[in-house]
Amino acid sequence: MRNPLMKKSIIITIISLVIFSFLATLYTDNLSRNLYDETNEFLKEIAVQTASSINNRMNENITQLDTIALMIHTNNTDDKKLLDYLNELAIQSNIKRFGIADLAGNVKTSDRQVFNIKDRDYFQKSLHGEKVKSNSMEDFVDGEQIIVYSVPLYNKDNQINGVFFATYDTVKLSKTLDNASFNNTGYSFIFNESGDIILLSTQAEDVKNIKAIQDLSQQKDIKIENIDIQGSGIISFTDHNNSHNYFTYANIKNNDWLVASVFPQEVVTDRIQNLIITAFITWLLIGLGSAFLLSYTYFIQKKNKLQLTKLAFEDALTQHYNFNKFIELCKSNSHLDQYVLINCDIKGFKWFNEIYGEDIANNLLMTIMKCIDNKCHMDELCCRQKDDHFAILFKRDSPDKLRERLFNLADQIRYEFNKLQATSQFYFHFGVYEIIDKDIDIKAAFQKTQYIKNDFKQLSQDDVILYQEDVFQKDLHDQQIEKDFLNALENQDFKVYIQPKVDVKTGHVFTGEALVRWQNAEHGLISPGVFIPILEKNGMLESLDVYVFQQILRTLEYWRHTYHQDIGISVNVSRTYLFNEGFIDQFIQLVLTHDIHPSQIEVEITETTALNHKSELIDILNKLRKHEIRIALDDFGSGYSSLNMLKDFPIDVVKIDQEFFKTTSSTYLRSHIIIEQVIELCHKLNIVVVAEGVETQEQKDFLVKHHCDYIQGYYYYKPMSIDQYEKTFIIKKTK
Repeated sequence: MRNPLMKKSIIITIISLVIFSFLATLYTDNLSRNLYDETNEFLKEIAVQTASSINNRMNENITQLDTIALMIHTNNTDDKKLLDYLNELAIQSNIKRFGIADLAGNVKTSDRQVFNIKDRDYFQKSLHGEKVKSNSMEDFVDGEQIIVYSVPLYNKDNQINGVFFATYDTVKLSKTLDNASFNNTGYSFIFNESGDIILLSTQAEDVKNIKAIQDLSQQKDIKIENIDIQGSGIISFTDHNNSHNYFTYANIKNNDWLVASVFPQEVVTDRIQNLIITAFITWLLIGLGSAFLLSYTYFIQKKNKLQLTKLAFEDALTQHYNFNKFIELCKSNSHLDQYVLINCDIKGFKWFNEIYGEDIANNLLMTIMKCIDNKCHMDELCCRQKDDHFAILFKRDSPDKLRERLFNLADQIRYEFNKLQATSQFYFHFGVYEIIDKDIDIKAAFQKTQYIKNDFKQLSQDDVILYQEDVFQKDLHDQQIEKDFLNALENQDFKVYIQPKVDVKTGHVFTGEALVRWQNAEHGLISPGVFIPILEKNGMLESLDVYVFQQILRTLEYWRHTYHQDIGISVNVSRTYLFNEGFIDQFIQLVLTHDIHPSQIEVEITETTALNHKSELIDILNKLRKHEIRIALDDFGSGYSSLNMLKDFPIDVVKIDQEFFKTTSSTYLRSHIIIEQVIELCHKLNIVVVAEGVETQEQKDFLVKHHCDYIQGYYYYKPMSIDQYEKTFIIKKTK
């Protein structure tokens, strides 16, 4: 009986093993198909995201060209300055060169190359209004492979009169395709709808001489007719080394290009095969453990997917999702117009990093990320954008409550970090962009928050600034003024004008006021009311003061030597220059180095100059008068004038502001009484009176009647160039 029982037991065992083997085979086959299908879909998704990223980068390049083309369209700058500017921009943007072609294809480039592109396809297309991204081609200049982006140029009549293009070195562009995914075993490239390879990543050393996708495969497994040109897909093939690979691709929107990645199948299949073998053995050993196996397989599957996702959407330092994921999550929020976008960064982080080292700086960045994440409410987002910049999406609240929330966040970060690392204080910039349109470009909005960093002044406090479009545009304008100022000063684009002062008693002109105008090549004549506040704000006005003063000194010296005329000119001195520690010595030295009499110079100050600096200003004015330089109080009556100014300050001249003459029927009599009394009071104090802004016969007659000493205004003369002043008053008087 034992043998039959043994035999039966063996048979039952064998049957059981066969059944379990059959079930295991069914399961593992199904598992294998599912894993391959899901992996294929995920790989295609990665390809689509890569294509989207490249498309965004291409669009940014075209947008940059459009912006520069518009600048060229409105720019009157000569070719040299334009090409110098484009050359500097090309270096900054890692572009080989910019070029401007006329209708005949003749080219001027930022690196001063000359050639003709009339036979280039991109040139012909752009002449017909297209914005073009070319295939790879040979550079006319050095024979290297290049890719060209081009847009049409328009004249003032909005007619195409040329083509503006940017040339990119394919070797440098290739580096942008380098991908650290799949353990550095793969490579990427861009190809067109004909299958021609346009751009190959630097990782593709083994296939660098292959020109078309069908040549990648030993058996021609990859055919252009099998590719969905407008979509995405994945193809397996065998290369010339008999290695099995995956070929994933996706269309780059708004273009006839596709991006592809090639990597060994074993990167995916090795892990899948291990799972299948593990599942099969587990079924054979413990059939009832299949539930555990399913759970384990699901866990491993999810882990693998998360690892792939981590490469694309996680910040390596903070282990939090990165800016790409942040943007994706923002796009999925259907109520985005109820939020604010915040750019948070550390003031002086570069110095913090230098002083305390990279490890401590990284600990700070991780602490910031943790604190911001903890302070986010439901449906709010945050991430590290790059370096010490953090992107935050908070629900919209009142400005005061938002500031309070951000200040509390900053305090919490400092508290948490100082528990880990006792160090000096650090402070934050918070740039806030209020989202109005739920379809907004998050990346563009975030970039705008970086512009308002210029409004953050003090390093020793946290700042919250709300983005405003009009302020943004004004800041751009102010930055352009600052950028152009020093070149304008060097190129003598600032022109000195003189507005004559008419002697009321004689009707003659013996003096005038120096004024300055900016003749800008691009924007024409810029009013002092525009550029002076900007230069005063950033401390550049002192340079302009000295420039104008030197022009006047040279002019007065020339008139004295040539025409034997000692003309008096008043000059405006800015508040910053006046209170500069070396002002007196420099100013007096400039006067003494020119052959003029110091009394020919009259320094104009305003009432506001004396605010908070009364004793210091009196001392400065007395030192000037000691050297026989005259002092004029400008714009008297424009603010809250005080008679103490006349009592306490050493003043030779009072200039009555034109606001006194802008009267209504109800203020006419009172205004005239005040002017009359001011003139009488000044004369009793031996102060000369000049009336500014006189424009009518009535104003002039009134001032003559009440013995005003000098009249300055459009009634007599507008400001004129130095040459015109010389011809009108100096030469005529000499004759």
